[in-house]
Amino acid sequence: MSEDWKNRRAQAEALYAASQWADAEPAFAALRQEGPEDGNLIHDHAVCLFQLGRQQEALRELDRAVALEPDHPYRYASRAWIRAALKDVDGAIADYRKALELDPDDAITLNNLGLLEEQYGMRKSAQERYRKADTLMGILRDAGIDPPGAEEDTPSTRKAMEPTEQGKVDTAEPHPTSLWREMASVFTDRQHRQAFFAFIRNGFRT
Repeated sequence: MSEDWKNRRAQAEALYAASQWADAEPAFAALRQEGPEDGNLIHDHAVCLFQLGRQQEALRELDRAVALEPDHPYRYASRAWIRAALKDVDGAIADYRKALELDPDDAITLNNLGLLEEQYGMRKSAQERYRKADTLMGILRDAGIDPPGAEEDTPSTRKAMEPTEQGKVDTAEPHPTSLWREMASVFTDRQHRQAFFAFIRNGFRT
């Protein structure tokens, strides 16, 4: 893509990061018309639509993202989040379960699925989801890392957490000395995250 398109994408992502949905939405719409199908652009455009109250449009866009990247767990987790917001509990549970099939170590998906299963009286399954989610979150906190989207909670205050942007491609050039990029890979790549958990469980030894 041209430098102009890349610059406008960076501007759209900056608006998105600043939660300026009304300005970001048309920017993403224009970028999508001019470029190839891109799961990240579709996702970000869908979030803008959702935040602007256009929920059904957002859901249709996330359907497209899932169809484009059917092996990407974050696509299902994002759609599950919106389905849950629209009171489609069955659809949300199906999507969260698919996301976990693809990435069993996603603590936020485990937490959110547990909450939905508990609504259906599936307490044993929900408690197991909570246990594993809390273990994974605890591993990160013990390592001095605050998991994105996570908050300290107890069973009585447990609530849904917005999915983190796992697998989202950064359009900026990678910086080989960036510690943040190395740490971000823990959350954006399933293999990195699993290796990281194994590293910590093994007493910080490879």
